[in-house]
Parts: sequence; structure tokens; C-alpha cells
Amino acid sequence: MNNLFNLAKSGLNVGQSALNVVGSNMINATSQNYSRREMIIEESGGLATAQGFYGYGARVNNISRVYDAFTNTQLRDSGSKLGALDGRYQQLADIDNMLGDVSDNVSVSLNNLFKSMATLSGDASDGPARAAVYSSLGVLTQRFNESGKRLDNLEKSTNSQIDLSVKDINAYTQQLAEINKQLERVQAQNGSAPADLLDQRDALLESLALQVGIDVTENKITGRVDVTLSDGRPLVFGEEQYKLATSPSPSDPNKTIVSYVNKEGKSEAINESSFTKGRLSGLFKFRNEDLELARNELDQIAFQMASRFNEQHRQGYTPAGDAGGDLFKLPDMQVFANTKNTGTGNLTNGKVTDYTKVNAEDYSISFDGSQWTVTGSDGRTVPATLSGDTLAFDGVEIDVPAGAASGDSFTLNPVAGAATGISRALASAQDFAASDKVDGGPSNNNNLEKMLKIQDEKLIGKSTLSEAYSSLVGTIGSNARAVQSNMTSAQIDADTKLETKQAFSGVDLNEENVNMTMFLQYYQASAQMLQTATSLLDTLLAIK
Repeated sequence: MNNLFNLAKSGLNVGQSALNVVGSNMINATSQNYSRREMIIEESGGLATAQGFYGYGARVNNISRVYDAFTNTQLRDSGSKLGALDGRYQQLADIDNMLGDVSDNVSVSLNNLFKSMATLSGDASDGPARAAVYSSLGVLTQRFNESGKRLDNLEKSTNSQIDLSVKDINAYTQQLAEINKQLERVQAQNGSAPADLLDQRDALLESLALQVGIDVTENKITGRVDVTLSDGRPLVFGEEQYKLATSPSPSDPNKTIVSYVNKEGKSEAINESSFTKGRLSGLFKFRNEDLELARNELDQIAFQMASRFNEQHRQGYTPAGDAGGDLFKLPDMQVFANTKNTGTGNLTNGKVTDYTKVNAEDYSISFDGSQWTVTGSDGRTVPATLSGDTLAFDGVEIDVPAGAASGDSFTLNPVAGAATGISRALASAQDFAASDKVDGGPSNNNNLEKMLKIQDEKLIGKSTLSEAYSSLVGTIGSNARAVQSNMTSAQIDADTKLETKQAFSGVDLNEENVNMTMFLQYYQASAQMLQTATSLLDTLLAIK
């Protein structure tokens, strides 16, 4: 009789536990990061007799969290790839839309300038036609300015997103370190890791992987995870968090760089090429490749156009017989001294000596205590000559400081800011020098004819101004389409990996509904058994 009561009691306990597990699964079926719980039921032992074996009932052996480390790793890796492409595409699409606007871009305004010049060429004394050329010059410089400023704003936006991404990374790693602490404490007390903390842990790892590529090592007993960057440097080691930090680049204050903060609190700049996955990787790739290409090419077009037009315009004469001046005004060269320099002074008085040799690239100019070295953006050593305090290379000259110390370095891009800063140099339409002679007369358009031929000159490599702009538009457009296509494939892959995870560890409401019905009947049967045992006991007690 006593065993019958024990059987009923164990059945009720197991049934109630099972219904709690099934209920938890059903309630959390729509929770994105919830992993299904499973309950293992086993025999409670029994008694062997001459008549046979009598069981003592059932008991709960374990309530486990359905989890597969490999599936989660695959999902994180897929998310990292998607994050990198998304971080790059959002910014790249903006440049593509700007440059590819067929109704209002630099190329359209440049063609309009040549059209207005062609109209004026028909009658160089035509006042309205001369005014149209003057207006076209202003519109063209405005288009350059707008495009250049938009690229500048994209750099600022990218810097802000890099800063935000680093803040998110630090927030995630801090929470992971705290969860590690809780997991080890609870495991030491109870012998098992709480499933809700493990769900939080995996959600944080997925969010972290979207921002930066990571490698994860899991302690299968405690649930603790150690997280490292792709280059092996730890972000989370047990209860310890290692932070990333952002700051302006020492060589270019307009760029935000990311540094690793070690255990002693010292920061070391991370090589941006080491970021190959995650949103940070995409932002760096956009800034260092797409944005740099667009800005350099646009600045080069503005610089070469202005330099060539100025050269030709200075050979002409205005209707008043005055020599033509510059048609366009370009901004002064901008030099950045490395903030870690120990010497005094900066590179000054930069000027162009031969515009045809000027390149759109970031030069590094360094001093070793006795010699100055010029290095191109690709790492090559650029031939340079030093005459007195003037350093000359690739069509430019610049004065070097007398107080430079060994190890000092400077960054210079000769055409940087050309698009943003270009302006119309003419004060009025009457300052346009269409004639090639002082007394050429109002109908003399010989210098104007030479300026019209500029549209067919190969000023940028083997390309005309229009061809160079079209090439830039084509390159950016091709890159944007490629990234978009890759992002679509990456999204499909990420969705597939998520479905795989959900199929393995997610909740199937149909299955849980079946389990709910089964364990309800299980519980009811146990209750009926208890009622039967009670009736038997009452019958025995009623015997007199």
C-alpha cells in the first residue's frame, strides 16, 4: 500500500515538473533568444522480490537546455559577414546615389559650361552669352563643393558609426564578463549553469559578432566563455573585460582610429586591415577604399580642371584688354603634423610647380634626423630633392621646418579639399578672357576656342575630364552593386543559419501542445492512482 502512495506521489511530482517545462517552452516560443528546455525522466529504483521487481516510480533526472555550439558558431560567423557588408553598403550607396544623379552632378555642370562657352564662341561680344559662361562657372564650382562636402560628411558619419560600434562592443563585453562571473558562482553553488543566463550569453555573443569578428572558447561545465579578436587579443577572459577605444588619428585628425586597451590601461592602435568581419570591418573598408577613391578622384578632377583652365585663361585677354587671370581658385595645401612629433614647426608654403605631375594620394613625409623621406600611400619611396629648406617631389614644393626632430612625420595630399574648396575666381563676366590678343577686338574668340578644346584633352591619365568622372561613377556603382549582391547572399546565409538553430533548439508549438496533453494525462493518471490508493486505505480502515 505504501508503495502505491509513493508511485502516485512520484508521478504527480514528475507530471507537475514536466508541465512546468512544457509551459515555459510554450510561453517563450516567440522569444528570439530562448532555447528549448527538455526534461529527462528516469526510474527511481525498486525492490527485487521472489515474485519479481517492484518499481518505486519515476523521478526527474535533468532539465537540460537544447544547445549546439557548432550551430551557434556558424550563426555568429554568418552574422559577422553580414555586418561587414551592411556597414560598408549603407555608406557606399550614398556615394553611388550622389555621383550617379544623371540630372544634377559634376559631369552635367561641366558639360553645361562647355555648351555655354560654345555659344559664346559664336559671338564673343554677346553680353548674355558671356553672362551664361560666368553663371556656368559658378554652378560647376557649386556642384564640386556640394559633392566634396557630402563626402566630408560621410567621413564624419563613418567616424561616428565607428565610435558607436566600439561603444556597443565594450557594452557587450562588459555584460559577458559579468555573466561569466554569475555563471561560475551559480555553477559552484548548484552544480549546473542556469539556462536563462546561457540564453543571455548567446544573445550577447551574436550581437558582438555583428560588430566585430570574434573567436569564442566555451567552458562546457560552467558555461563561461572567453572571447578574442581575430588577431588573438582577448576581449573577455573570465570575469575580466578588455576594452577598445577610439581617438583621432595622430597623422590625420579627421580620421577616427580604434585602439586596444591592455590590462595595464595602455592603448595601442589596431591595424585596421586586421578587422575582416563585423560592422567595424565594413566601416573601415568603406572609409579606406570607397571613400578614399571617391574623394581622391573627385579632388583630382577638380584640381586638374582648374589648373588647366587657369593655365589657358591666363594666356587670354578680357574685352578691356587686361590679361586673363585665374578662372578658378583652389584651396591652399593642407598638411597634418603627427601629434606624436617631438620637434617644432610644420611643413609650410606648399605650392604646385607642375600640375601635370601632381597625384591625388596621401604622402607621408618623415625626418630621420638627417634626411627627409617621402613615402606614397602604397608604401613606395617617392623620389624627392631638398634644396635649402624646400622639398620638391611629384610636381609640388614645400618648406620643411628647421626645428624637426628625428622621427617626426607629416601627412600631405596635394589635391585634398580641391572639390570642397574650389571657387570661381572671376569677379564679373567681363573678366572672362576670350581673346588671345590685347587688341583682338570684341569678336576675338581664339583663346576661348583653345579653352573649348580642353574638353577633349587627356588630363587625368588617359582620360578626359568627363571620362574620368564617368569612370569614377562606374567604379563606385560597380562596387555598390557587388556589395549589395554579396549582402543579399549573406542575408540568405544568415537566415538559413538562424533557421537551422531554431529547428534544433527553438520551440515547436505543435510538439509542445502534444507534450502538454500527454503530461496532463500523465498527471491525471497519477492523481487517479493516488485516489485509488486512498480508497484502498479507507477500505482497510473501515474493516472492524
